[in-house]
Amino acid sequence: MEKIYYNNSLLNRSSELRKDKFFLMSILNSENVNFIPMKGDENYFLSKKEEIKPLVLKRHELELYTKNINLDKMIFLGKINEKFYFSINIKSKIDKSTLEIGQGDIITDQLRNVIGSLTELDSSYLALAKGMTFWHEKNKFCGVCGSKTKIEEAGFVLKCVNKNCNQSHFPRTDPAIITLVSNKDKVLLARSSRFPQKMYSTLAGFVEPGESLELALKREVYEEVGVNVNKIEYFQSQPWPFPASLMLGFFAETEDTDLNLDKDEIEDANWFDISQLKDLTHPDITDGFKLPRFDSIARRLVNDWIRRHD
Repeated sequence: MEKIYYNNSLLNRSSELRKDKFFLMSILNSENVNFIPMKGDENYFLSKKEEIKPLVLKRHELELYTKNINLDKMIFLGKINEKFYFSINIKSKIDKSTLEIGQGDIITDQLRNVIGSLTELDSSYLALAKGMTFWHEKNKFCGVCGSKTKIEEAGFVLKCVNKNCNQSHFPRTDPAIITLVSNKDKVLLARSSRFPQKMYSTLAGFVEPGESLELALKREVYEEVGVNVNKIEYFQSQPWPFPASLMLGFFAETEDTDLNLDKDEIEDANWFDISQLKDLTHPDITDGFKLPRFDSIARRLVNDWIRRHD
């Protein structure tokens, strides 16, 4: 079974505890807590030779880098087994000589750059920490009146400090459809100029206000490649906190084969059969091509279609 990254049921978010300040403060002062440090939109990792693991701090280690450990600075991520997890954005550099980590180096990096070294569970709580930190950094001030915001409900509410406004702000996720379009024994893959070299992927786009997922899918596919689709089938979803999306995966079929590309969005697109998907070759693509990232729902869409039709 394929790994599903950035989402894992072993992370219990324990959302019912977010309003319980007394309980959460007791956790912060216990030995039963782990802290996940962030540096802006980058995660901290411990690198040993070719092994990379999340950097996890104990309370006495965190105290070296932040004063007054309390809920005003923390995001409560949830519970894994018997341990409670919080994340915190640390501005200063973490010195490995102050930690009980033994050999290895402390690094910061984008989560996607090291995902191949992490477990599904690790990727889940690190993605939550990254997504919530991004939201906090973008919402330091109230979008209604411009006053500062303060953390409430364990980091999942940002409250305007202006008593005349008192607006509560909540984390937002932008829904986006992502679809693998097929015609009989071939699928449509495309590439944008923003993609890594030689990579072809499925079509995707954001859902607009007042638009269903199905209509968004039809609109995006027609806008980008000029084909009309039908027989839409839901596949799976995947959180994609880069920075704040929820990818909703679909299969769709079309009777159209001629393409009309939106050159502002799509650099190239082709129809691929199973043998070409397996061999990563195509007569119209010099020196072969690459499939979507292994950690993406786009890749799972392609792999699932191959299994269904092989």
